[in-house]
Amino acid sequence: MARSKLSNELKEAIALLPSKEKDKLLFRLIPKDPILVEQLNFRLLEDDETVESKRRKLNNRITELLDDAQETFYSPGYLLLDLRSISGLITRHVKVTRDKYGEVELNFHMLNTTFQLMNQQLRAFTFPKKRTFAEYVAKRGLKLIKLLQKMHEDYQLDFQDDMRQLGQHIGNDHECMKMAIYIGLDVNWLIRAEIPDPEDMS
Repeated sequence: MARSKLSNELKEAIALLPSKEKDKLLFRLIPKDPILVEQLNFRLLEDDETVESKRRKLNNRITELLDDAQETFYSPGYLLLDLRSISGLITRHVKVTRDKYGEVELNFHMLNTTFQLMNQQLRAFTFPKKRTFAEYVAKRGLKLIKLLQKMHEDYQLDFQDDMRQLGQHIGNDHECMKMAIYIGLDVNWLIRAEIPDPEDMS
């Protein structure tokens, strides 16, 4: 459902409302946005919870979910469902906490842990069975490069080992490498932990 845009006149009229009227409106509208409710809980009530502690908890949860996925591994397609579910958890975390650093860290953790745990199972499948998984990994790798480009150089250095690991995983997987080439992801960027200029990617 599309959100209605407030006109400047309406914003001014709302600003002039008495505090009690504004409170009533807020208490009616906030519950309609679950992400906003989580944001307010995090900022106003969770005094002992920091962005770092929430990130750490989600990191551990991702490990648990991937351990379960390894135990029940059936095919790359079913694994992809698990990865998309985990990606949804990461997206929600970023929306609630605005943790841009965590967005990169958690995505690297998800992808590298997937290969560490399930590399052997994945190698048993040919490209047609593995295409959507390979495409997901390659596109996620490209997205991580773009997110790193927006980071300060000091933060970029924190992810060099993660970049190399992911580059080696993709490079050692024929189907993922094939898809990386197809979508324009130079795996050497990852292997060399080299963040390219955005113009070099156009």
